[in-house]
Parts: sequence; C-alpha cells; structure tokens
Amino acid sequence: MLAISAAPVSAQLLTDTADLDALTEDYVDTAGLGRDVSLPEVISLIIKVLLSFLGVIFVILIIYAGFLWLTSAGSEDKISKAKKIMTAAVIGLAIVLAAYTITFFVIDKLLEATKGGVGLD
Repeated sequence: MLAISAAPVSAQLLTDTADLDALTEDYVDTAGLGRDVSLPEVISLIIKVLLSFLGVIFVILIIYAGFLWLTSAGSEDKISKAKKIMTAAVIGLAIVLAAYTITFFVIDKLLEATKGGVGLD
C-alpha cells in the first residue's frame, strides 16, 4: 500500500510594513489602478468593451449560420437562411469595425486637444 504524506507548509509574514507598502505600490502600478483616468478615457474603454462584445456575437452568428448550412441536407430554405445570416453578420461586422475606428479617432483627437498633444495609447 502506498502512503501519501503532505509536506508541512509555513507562511512567511512580512515583519516590516515598508516591504508591504512597496509590494502594494508595485501591484497598484502594474495593475494601472493608481493613475488618474479622465472621462474620455473611461468612455473609450466602455466603447471598446462593447464593441468587443459585438465581435463575439459576430463569431457566434457565423458559427450558427455555418451549422445551419452544414445541416441543411440540401434544403434550399435552410441554405438561403444561412446565407442571409452570414450576410447580415458580415455587414454588422463592417459597421462595428467602422464604429470602432471612428470612435478611436474622435476620442484620440479629443484627448490630444484637451491634454496638449497626448492621445490614447
């Protein structure tokens, strides 16, 4: 019979609060939590997240239309439905990409105008 034993583990505590403060500052800097964020940057981030979500919906629609087409078994109705879904998804993707491009351009120019030449990263 095989015996399994666990090795003892001990947690080390920081004895100096300066070490803890330095670790906290490093974490905050790495995560980007300690910097001031302007309203246009927040709006830009929200728009980017929403447009990314729309990109995921595009992929789901293409997969769904492909599945319909593959399982149509030659039925013209199902094939035409799949083609319509794919066409609508591609048009939607073009609209989303155009919206993203326009949004990025406008917010970048707004930030350059208000911050003195510093736009989005």
